[in-house]
Formats: sequence, C-alpha cells, structure tokens
Amino acid sequence: MKMVLNLILVAAAVLLGWMCYESIQIPVQFKADVAKRDEVVIQRLKDIRTLQEAHRDLYQQYCGSWAELINFAKTDSVKICQKIGTLTDEQLADGLNEKKAWEYLCNPKKYSKEIAKYNLSKETFSRDTVKVNVLDNDSSLMNRKVWEWIDRIHIVPFTENDTFELQLGSVTTASGYEMSLFEARVPFAVYLKGLNEGELANKIQERKDMEKYEGLKVGDAEQANNNAGNWE
Repeated sequence: MKMVLNLILVAAAVLLGWMCYESIQIPVQFKADVAKRDEVVIQRLKDIRTLQEAHRDLYQQYCGSWAELINFAKTDSVKICQKIGTLTDEQLADGLNEKKAWEYLCNPKKYSKEIAKYNLSKETFSRDTVKVNVLDNDSSLMNRKVWEWIDRIHIVPFTENDTFELQLGSVTTASGYEMSLFEARVPFAVYLKGLNEGELANKIQERKDMEKYEGLKVGDAEQANNNAGNWE
C-alpha cells in the first residue's frame, strides 16, 4: 500500500511539474510564434503601402481594389532622373548649375561655346529622365523580388486564400482640401489561426479592452495618420 501511495505521489508531482512547465512554456511559445508571423504580415502591409503611395503620387488617389493595385504594379511606370557625374568646384564657381549644364548638352549646336567653355560632355555628365516599372523604382520591392509574387500581394500570409481588408476614405482639411485616405488590415483571428486558442483569445480581448483594432493595419480610412501602421 505504501509503495502504491508513493507511486501516486510521484505521478502527481510529475503531473504538477508538467502543468507548471506548460503554464510557462505556452505563453512563451505563443509570443515567439506571433512575432514570426507579425514580421511577415507587417512587411506585406508595408509593401501595400508603398504601392498605394506610388499610385497616389501619380494619380492623386489610392487604388480601390486589389485588382487595380496589382495591375498598377505590373504595368505602370514612374519617371526618374538618371544622374551621371557631378559638376566640379570650378564649374560651380563660374556660375554653372546642373540645369544649365544639361540644357547646354541637349542643344550642342546652340550652346557649342558654353560646352567648350565649361568642358562639358555627355560621357561624364548626364541628367536624363527615364521611365521604370513601379516595382523597379523601390529598392525594397526590387531586392525582395516582389514582382515574382505580386499577383498574391493581397493574400494574407499563413492563410490559404484569406485577403487583407481594403478600404478607401477621405477627410476635408481645415483649408478645404479633400484628402484621400486608405486602410489595409487583417484581424489577429485570421493570420494567427492555428496557434494556441486560449492565448489568441486573450490577445484579442486585450485589444478590445483597450478599444483598439484587434489585428494589424496600415493607414486609416477615417482620419489622416500619414499611412502609419498600428505597430509603429
């Protein structure tokens, strides 16, 4: 009987120890898993913001659908100035500037004297405007080869085919200017699905208690926030 009682006590101690370990390990593991998923989802939201702002800069408005945004990224282009060389201190001291130098070089017959005077050459100095694809204009998008998966930029990572929520809005400033707004977001319940249900429920409830959005989002469709993410 004593041996049986000892075995029961040992088993109870092991079980209690395991329960204590789990009570500590589960939140730690959940936090680590959330951090990994947050990093990927936040980068995706940043990419969406980059493309939306590029569209706004060109057309003074944001894309209202994912199809429009994807088509813009794949087919549209922006103008950039390709720069080769710089003016010397002597040229600058003589009153030459980049605008004049390029004007002279673009009209060699008209400005042959000026070209000779300042010793200008297109081989050593150039300020040409060229068009590049939207995805090639941003180093982050280009380096991470976003063009290879641009057709799925609206799909939330760690899900099958769930999409980010996209919403447009506007606000009238004090000066009477109507400012366009956009918002892209995804709830915790979507991209954290599959993680510990109890910890996830606590995370969602915590945000609700704070009266904050229960997920990740960039921009705001109701008020201007410089397209900030709610993680920033």
